[in-house]
Amino acid sequence: MKTMETQAPTRRSLETALIEKCWKDPEFKRQVVSDPKGVLERHTGQKLPTNVRIFIHEEDANTLHLSIPLAPSNLAELSDADLEKVAGGTDVALSLAVTLPLIGVTVGAGTAAGTLAAAGKSPW
Repeated sequence: MKTMETQAPTRRSLETALIEKCWKDPEFKRQVVSDPKGVLERHTGQKLPTNVRIFIHEEDANTLHLSIPLAPSNLAELSDADLEKVAGGTDVALSLAVTLPLIGVTVGAGTAAGTLAAAGKSPW
């Protein structure tokens, strides 16, 4: 008998789902903007650590927000080949071209995404 492994959601997939729901549901968006941590906790059923902070930023046609995530702890151990794989500008340029005219919502809590991924849950 085969068992299917459930793929844990990634931070990117969680952010994408959050953004899509905010676009479709103005009341949900209002709640996310006013209390992002509370909304995430309610939708996951999990209490986040008190030191976790979540910031929501709304973009408009004249504003662009970029988030620089925490560097991985093993960054110094990457080979030149590994660095070449993650380096480059096409992904950033593509993302900017796609997201610039849209309203963006950034969830800046890797811990929250990690908690959800570990639980295999999608909060939205």
